[in-house]
Amino acid sequence: MADISTGEPRTHSVLTFLAHRWPTLAGLVAMALSVLDMTMETAMDDGRSQGLVVFLAALIYLATAVVGRPGVVWPLFGVSVVAVTLLRLLDVQLWTALVAGAVSIAIVGLAGGLLRGPRLSAAQVPAMLVFGAAALVALSLDPALGSYLVAAALIGHAVLDVIVWRAKEVVTRSLAEFCAVLDLTLGVAIVVLQLV
Repeated sequence: MADISTGEPRTHSVLTFLAHRWPTLAGLVAMALSVLDMTMETAMDDGRSQGLVVFLAALIYLATAVVGRPGVVWPLFGVSVVAVTLLRLLDVQLWTALVAGAVSIAIVGLAGGLLRGPRLSAAQVPAMLVFGAAALVALSLDPALGSYLVAAALIGHAVLDVIVWRAKEVVTRSLAEFCAVLDLTLGVAIVVLQLV
């Protein structure tokens, strides 16, 4: 039995908790980095740039649904981060490339019978359309209205994340947890920045 005065059992339980909740911690770190990026690159109250987060989330979910293997979601996440970084470095039109990618993946999914598959997987096609459109439309709106639209899309995607997490379908639970935390907290942060 460990000496209670040293705090070893408490430290062990905290470390065990943190090890099991790493997707939550990663989501919070990603949110903090996104907010930092938003405040450094744009006006502090302009959350429209974070439409990229919700667009990529929907795109990664769609691609995973098309593949039909939840375990590929983390590699797809990594590929998307690398791809966006390369597109920016090469000064390629980011949104054009993303929309082309989303359309291509949707076509492959539709041709492969995605809509006849499990309902939650099939739902990723309209989800991509809704969340992708919200991110794109937000770019053409004034900063305040566009920011609120991105925030609403992020919070809406967080709801989808929770549904996917509970169903244990489409993507792995760790990615769904990460995404839910990132989407919800980033959406709320954008709203808060609009109000201050």
